[in-house]
Amino acid sequence: MNLRFALALMIFGLAAQSAAAAGLPSRAPGLWQSTTTVTGPDGKPLANAVNVVTVSCVDALTDQKFFISGGSACDSLNISGDGNTFKIDGTCRQQGRAVKIRETLVYADAKDVQLKAHMGSGARAMTVTSQLQWQGECLDGMQPGDEGNIVNGTFTKADNINDNANQ
Repeated sequence: MNLRFALALMIFGLAAQSAAAAGLPSRAPGLWQSTTTVTGPDGKPLANAVNVVTVSCVDALTDQKFFISGGSACDSLNISGDGNTFKIDGTCRQQGRAVKIRETLVYADAKDVQLKAHMGSGARAMTVTSQLQWQGECLDGMQPGDEGNIVNGTFTKADNINDNANQ
C-alpha cells in the first residue's frame, strides 16, 4: 500500500457515501492542518511518514466531501457513533486488493479532530494517526477544497477535492 493512498484514506476519513447519514460533526470553515504518522505492522514509522504536514481549505460545501472522497473505492462500511466519537469499519480497494479498515474519529470540537486508522492485515498492515487542527482563514489564493503544503510561507497546491478524479 503506498503512502499517498494511506494518507488519503486518513485525511478523507474513509467515510464513503453514508458518512452524511452518520451525522459526522461539521468542522469549522477555514485552513486545516493535518499532522500524520504512518506505522507498519511492526509498529515502526514508515520512511518519510513521520509527522507529515499537509493543509486543506474547508468550507461548508467541501467539509463532507473530504470525508466521502473516494467512496467508490469503498464498500461494506459501517459508520457508527455520536457525540464526539465515530467509528468506521469496512473494506476499501487499493490497487485491485481489498483492504480492511478500522478507523476512529474523535472531535474535541469543531476545530480539533483526532483520527486513528488501522488498514490491512499481516505484512501489509498500517496504522495512520493524524491530528487535524483548524488554523484560521484559508490563505490568499486558496479555494475551498484545495489541498497541499505550505513551503516558506507559500501555499503549494497538490490537489482539490472538487476535481473529477476525487469524486
